Amino acid sequence: MNGSEPLRVAVVGLRIHAGGLEPEGNHGLIKSFHGQEEARITAYCEWDAGEAAALESLARYDPEARIFDNLCEFFEWDGFDAAVVMLPPDEATRAAERLAEAGKHMFIEKQAARTAPELLPVCELAKENNLVVQIGYPWPRHPVAQEIRRCLDEGVLGKLLAMEARLVTIQVAPGLREPDHWMYRLETEGGGILHMEGGHWLTLFQMFAQARVRSVTALCSRRTDASKEGVEDAATVALEYENGVHACLHMGYLLSGIGPRNDTFMAVRGQLGAASWGPVGDGLLTVSSAAPSWAGAPERRFNMPPAPRAVYAEQWGFEYVTDFVRAVREGGKPVVSIEDGHHILQIFDAAYESSRTGRRIEI
Repeated sequence: MNGSEPLRVAVVGLRIHAGGLEPEGNHGLIKSFHGQEEARITAYCEWDAGEAAALESLARYDPEARIFDNLCEFFEWDGFDAAVVMLPPDEATRAAERLAEAGKHMFIEKQAARTAPELLPVCELAKENNLVVQIGYPWPRHPVAQEIRRCLDEGVLGKLLAMEARLVTIQVAPGLREPDHWMYRLETEGGGILHMEGGHWLTLFQMFAQARVRSVTALCSRRTDASKEGVEDAATVALEYENGVHACLHMGYLLSGIGPRNDTFMAVRGQLGAASWGPVGDGLLTVSSAAPSWAGAPERRFNMPPAPRAVYAEQWGFEYVTDFVRAVREGGKPVVSIEDGHHILQIFDAAYESSRTGRRIEI
């Protein structure tokens, strides 16, 4: 798509990271798209009764946009070029398939499906119709992630050897993370902590490794009492990449709610040095290197706090949305494509199979 007219965007679903247009609070992806100079929102569609008030608020703050509370009626209308899909995975896949059949570009907030086979028809339609589909994993735009990538590109860390990451967060329990919410049920989300949050970390691993995963070995368990049966709240996953890089990802809904809400860390280790980032999301990065160019100061600390912005994931999240809009308008590649999203789901599926069978699973 080219031309001077802005990209016409329809919002499909308001159930994950959507936010609203209220000036104070409720900062989400709607504000990210609403703030794009090269795009405008032409419609909002949400059929869940629990989101009726949110839909009414959007109608007040954006009176020029069309409002739909019925998906069938929405698909009878053609006043948009691209859609932002913010639905539970079990509904997101069905909506995405219909959008792809209609030739619409898509930004799909994670996850795009419960399993890799469920997403495959959407992948095939996107390829057949030459669609730009970007999955909502914005971490490659974080300034620390980009600095780690720069260190790898410039040889500061040498040959990449291994990576590790950790996210331990608040338990799924009444008063903390409500067990009946769709995010914590197998039939709607597709899995537990690994499925819900693991894609962000796997996207970073792929950004640094520049390769696909070859094999997966995992333990995925239900360790607390309140989590639904069949939905893991602890996962430890070992990954082997096609270029030989090893990675370990540890995740858990394990914290009691007393003290910090999150315990996060990431490390990237190469033959000449290492980079450590923690807490992940902040701007603190430590890099050590035996590269000759670093001889005068072999260990360095950086503080690169993300620029604030009242949207989902601050300025770097806004830039990730800008990447999508420009990819559609200029015919470019999305930062995290639907093929990347499909591969992440393959990793999830392999991890659950490995945990069930006790075997290492090849992808």
